[in-house]
Amino acid sequence: MRVSIVLPRGMRFSPEGATSIDLVARDLLLASRYREATSVVGAAVDNPFPDVPFRAVVASSQRGMIAGCIDRLKADSPDVILVHQHPESAAAIARAMSGVPVILHRHGLLKKQRGWLSRWRRARQLERVKRIVFVSQFIRGTFLEDFPRVAAKSVVIPNGVDTRLWLPAAKDRRITYVGRARADKGIGELLEAFLGLEAPGWTLSLVMSVQSEEEAAFAREIEARAEGRADVELFRSLTIDAVRAELARSAIAALPSIVREGFPRAVVEAMSCGCAVIAGTGGGTPEAAGTAAVLLDGVDVASVRAALARLVADSVLCTALGAGARAHATSQLDLGVVARRYDDLIADVASKGA
Repeated sequence: MRVSIVLPRGMRFSPEGATSIDLVARDLLLASRYREATSVVGAAVDNPFPDVPFRAVVASSQRGMIAGCIDRLKADSPDVILVHQHPESAAAIARAMSGVPVILHRHGLLKKQRGWLSRWRRARQLERVKRIVFVSQFIRGTFLEDFPRVAAKSVVIPNGVDTRLWLPAAKDRRITYVGRARADKGIGELLEAFLGLEAPGWTLSLVMSVQSEEEAAFAREIEARAEGRADVELFRSLTIDAVRAELARSAIAALPSIVREGFPRAVVEAMSCGCAVIAGTGGGTPEAAGTAAVLLDGVDVASVRAALARLVADSVLCTALGAGARAHATSQLDLGVVARRYDDLIADVASKGA
């Protein structure tokens, strides 16, 4: 069975700067029983992942991106198409690829439609897709508030990680953040919390992914605030291998996002690496973390500092939380288990056709 995966505009399917959506798409493909007959369609990058067949699209607009994706799909003639995140792309592709079932995979909250006409148009778009995958019950529930008629064709499949690859290493006295360089990720609160923390011998590592000029400006602001502190290390857009190595050696992963995450991949990666995890309670984070993380009801400097102080002062607790996080990841969120569920969905949709 031939499967095509379509990534929305703004993604970067490359070891340098891949978004969480890029990584989820690649991981599911590599673990799929349909791996040998699956390809990815997305925006052109200089260095795409070498282990996945990639169909590059060069476009300067959303309309051009969709048209380019359709051209690649027609050339590949897939039996099933998986479109990540973007309902408009999924609907346009379903219309153009008549007879081929399309699955929409939603990772985040959908922008609220203000008027009845906008909601009607979106509902019409959703009618064209055969199934909708949500990464968390939180994302599904919020989506169904506006579009309850899609409930019957919706399913929740969480993000998983390859727990054989995301492994703990010898732990350093290191607190690591991994994620986008954005204010709503709680990076500023984390930095201020650490700067006022009594933690001799500990290092704060901020691994920031920079995808836009706005994020670059925020990263520069953080770098300026940390200037002169030898115990703060800052990185921009590391490769996925470097990110994995950073989490593997970190005793604590601090991911205090203020925004409501769909199902935060960074939390799952950190847990798989055996980090004691501190995170916010927004969105689908509690579904990802279960009972194996320190979850903050409110993210501010005081709450983050208190959580850090507790773990820094108690090495036994810190180690135990890291071990519990690793156990949770391997038992509940291993990529092999998640990929089997996804493959079963693909097989079911293909058997019923468009």
